[in-house]
Amino acid sequence: MSLDSLINSGSFNLDFVEEQYLKFLQDPKSVDAEWEALFQQLNASDKPATKATSSPPPISIDLAAPALVPEEHFGRSVLYHPKVELAVEGQDFRVRDLIEAYRIYGHLAAQTNPIAMEPVEEPAQLKLERFGFSKQDLSAYFPTFGLFAEEKAPLLDIINALKSTYCDKIGVEYMGLHSPELEKWLQDEIEHQRFRIDFSLDQKQMILQHLNKSEIFESFIHTKYVGQKRFSLEGAETLIPMLAAIIDYGAAEGIDEYILGMAHRGRLNVLSNIFDKSYADIFSEFEEGYIPASVEGSGDVKYHKGFYSQVKTVHGHSVSLTLTPNPSHLESVCPVVEGQTRARQILRDDEQEQKKILPLLIHGDAALSGQGIVYETMQFCNLQGYSTGGTLHLVVNNQIGFTTVPKDSRSTIYCTDIARIFNAPIFHVNAEDPEGCVYAVQLAVALRQKFHCDVFVELMCYRKYGHNETDEPAFTQPLEYQIIRKKQPIRDIYRDALIQQGLMEQHVAEALESEFKASLQKALNAKKPTAKEKASKKNGNSKAANNEIFKHIQTGVSKEILKEIGSKLCHIPEALTVHPKLVVLQKERLAMLKEGDGGRPIDWGMGELLAYGSLLWNGTSVRLSGQDSCRGTFSHRHAVLMDQVKEQEYIPLKHLKPNQGRFDIYNSPLSEYAVLGFEFGYSVASPEALVIWEAQFGDFCNGAQIIIDQYLATSEQKWCQKCGLTLLLPHGYEGQGPEHSSGRMERFLTLAGNNNMEIANPTSPSQLFHLLRRQILAPFRKPLVVFTPKGLLRHPACVSRLEDFSQGFFQEILDDPTPPKRVKRLALCSGRLYFDLVAERERLANEEVAIVRIEQLYPLNAERLQEIFARYSGFKECLWVQEEPSNMGAWNFIHPILKELLPKETSLAYVGRPRSASPAVGSYSIHKQEHAAILNALFNAKEPSIFDIAGYFKA
Repeated sequence: MSLDSLINSGSFNLDFVEEQYLKFLQDPKSVDAEWEALFQQLNASDKPATKATSSPPPISIDLAAPALVPEEHFGRSVLYHPKVELAVEGQDFRVRDLIEAYRIYGHLAAQTNPIAMEPVEEPAQLKLERFGFSKQDLSAYFPTFGLFAEEKAPLLDIINALKSTYCDKIGVEYMGLHSPELEKWLQDEIEHQRFRIDFSLDQKQMILQHLNKSEIFESFIHTKYVGQKRFSLEGAETLIPMLAAIIDYGAAEGIDEYILGMAHRGRLNVLSNIFDKSYADIFSEFEEGYIPASVEGSGDVKYHKGFYSQVKTVHGHSVSLTLTPNPSHLESVCPVVEGQTRARQILRDDEQEQKKILPLLIHGDAALSGQGIVYETMQFCNLQGYSTGGTLHLVVNNQIGFTTVPKDSRSTIYCTDIARIFNAPIFHVNAEDPEGCVYAVQLAVALRQKFHCDVFVELMCYRKYGHNETDEPAFTQPLEYQIIRKKQPIRDIYRDALIQQGLMEQHVAEALESEFKASLQKALNAKKPTAKEKASKKNGNSKAANNEIFKHIQTGVSKEILKEIGSKLCHIPEALTVHPKLVVLQKERLAMLKEGDGGRPIDWGMGELLAYGSLLWNGTSVRLSGQDSCRGTFSHRHAVLMDQVKEQEYIPLKHLKPNQGRFDIYNSPLSEYAVLGFEFGYSVASPEALVIWEAQFGDFCNGAQIIIDQYLATSEQKWCQKCGLTLLLPHGYEGQGPEHSSGRMERFLTLAGNNNMEIANPTSPSQLFHLLRRQILAPFRKPLVVFTPKGLLRHPACVSRLEDFSQGFFQEILDDPTPPKRVKRLALCSGRLYFDLVAERERLANEEVAIVRIEQLYPLNAERLQEIFARYSGFKECLWVQEEPSNMGAWNFIHPILKELLPKETSLAYVGRPRSASPAVGSYSIHKQEHAAILNALFNAKEPSIFDIAGYFKA
């Protein structure tokens, strides 16, 4: 291919250019004449000019679609620059390419690993011959392209400057981030002073003091509480001065609130030396039999619990610190922190600038690269409803995950390579270079504040002990631990360096260490629980909450207000071009607010919107997110109207009246795990708001099970953390197959205990209305799990009247509205199946079966249920009827409760699908047969307790 044809093709292949150039070096005549002339011109420009000469104008070849990162860490060796200018008078662009290569690949040669078993080899991307240089060129002068103040310098000086900047104890990845401004800013910062900063004597002493506290705290506990787990920070003590620098430097940048999420390693050290948690309190938690007075539930181990404190920085700034509780599902806390941060930013009017509150996540290397939740959480970074203005990520890279080494735990060079997907700058720092680590986090904070991006700082370190203090790491990493056991503590390395520099005297350093050890001993002696204290402290739940759980809360709203809200909900501005079907829908909804002959019954979608509108009307904020929640998976909600011409959104719930509550509704990314974690965190930080996560189908809560198990169900018991998050899980058997039938009711009921949550399966729009309003008006906060319908959204019987919304409250159990006169069988059910049972009873004109709906499965209102049993005194059979297989749904949960509550002479039987491994069948035909068998068993079978539809699967 000729040079002209290459330029005219609109594309540019750097591999081809390099290939032509290498051929030219071997034999100038082996390439096209145009290429030969070009390369001769390029080589001529390498020689220092002795006098002014004229030359042809520069030849510039623009890349049509340049790759911003043309070569990954382990990729092909190619020359790079987004614009290739092959010849300019007096310039040698080999040097420019060399400088660019160090900016892109210098981190591969950085000395960041404090336990490296072999010296770091120079990567192929930085070898001189790759750029056409030889050792003879080292003393020759070349253009510096702005690297130095001087226009030209010896090649050796240029290389040494690049190595000291990009290949010392800090590695940085910042090129190709789709942000030229960020790249230029960071490049100027680090190249100006060769990635070093001259700290003052006070700053150096402060770093040493933090290292003292970090290292001595760990060694003190190690000697006083031998063999107890604490997940030591030793080997990574530099994390403490790094965190202190983030808080202090960030406060000067306008940050006055930090929300931290981290796993258990180093957590106690962070609590004591960053959050100022009392050493005495921490030591007390190591004492055998310790039971804190504040615990009202089961509690948790000391390295999982959260903490809040207000501290003063060294420069006098007051900042608040929150350490979010975290279970052993290491990275699960990531979205929780983001949700808390987002809520706090809104509450503190920092939603636009996002400069006051910083989310800070501390990762482990193996968890960062191995846990998909990290990717799901990072996907929030630029999404409208989830962005927090940039997260600072600190990675404590112990270079091992439990006993698994990096080569067995990831396929990338760095555990931080996920950051590249989201264009986040990455700093790799050596834990034995505390000043470099502190400087890197200062740059990271500045980047976050200026560019609102995520920033990663990877602390390369090690674990002094194994996975925990009772472990023997030499079982699996013998050579690595031979090196580690010979290591001098980081504190000693830095202290000796300061002494050698004449910045500190030996006796002063020793005095500081002795003073801190004495303070720890004093704290140790200050508090140990006595036998009397242990006996007086008991676990239990709040009695007030138990007494209030079934207290009727009046949640009705006057008809006048409902009509006014409804008219605003159905209003379509003149300038808005709405889809014709939605114009009809809005008219139908408006008719639902009329009484008398012109009125229509209120359906599920309208009832739900009235619940939100009535809360907003009184100033309560509402947030709803989930996959396709704006329209609704089943096209029932339409909370967002889209202009059909301009494709602009109009949200009626935002335009009810001045000073109403804030309404947010978002179509979430295709994630359940991270989104539910986010909404959990948001709900905890904003307890006065109605916060809702909606699953596209109820089954999809499977993907969020860790959040459900570890946070939603247990956070109050473990961490005294109150949460009012609401889950909407579409549930019901309409023959849509095993993936879209069950919201896994049985799992939530298995997790239910100690009044930890409310689990409801409402069957009318008004019941949903009162339930959602109760969630805010109740004097307590509990997670609410609502199994919402699919087929009932447009079912003619699943409707309510306007007066049903204007009075009353949510009823946990609904008695039969039209019971037969002589009841022999009492059928208990929950959810959409009720309507089929009633329809079948009417079809058969059955006068023996009463049908009662359990609208709230947990906590079960046993007193109300016994009242109903008394009403039907004389009935001989009680049947639990459900759509789900017997090992799913509510049967296993409610069976023992009913046995206790029913009169002794009454039998209890199950009517429903038999035990199954799958939630539902895939065949619609078989589904109908099963459904018919359930109805037949209830109304026709003489012995429903032996009902079994397994025969439908026989030949």
